[in-house]
Amino acid sequence: MKRKMRKETDHICIELAVAMTAGALDTRMDAVMGDGRATAVVLARQVAMYIAVVGFGLSYSRVASVMGRDRSTVAHAVRQVESRREDPAFDRWLDAL
Repeated sequence: MKRKMRKETDHICIELAVAMTAGALDTRMDAVMGDGRATAVVLARQVAMYIAVVGFGLSYSRVASVMGRDRSTVAHAVRQVESRREDPAFDRWLDAL
């Protein structure tokens, strides 16, 4: 029962992170969860992964499982977002999310 509840919680956290970033970047949630490579979609996907890991405290493996990715992809996304936080405008935008 505990495992099922954790999976449901993971899905809710990921869905929230994806909804926030998709809305902020004016893209569709299904595009963020898909395999598209458009700049806004990739950024939204990376930020959603970052929020899930940093904001919600989910592990790379748990985020990867829900998003249908490899944990190394999640780790890469987190590194990409962290490096972009050096830009004050991006950092403020991310904090606002």
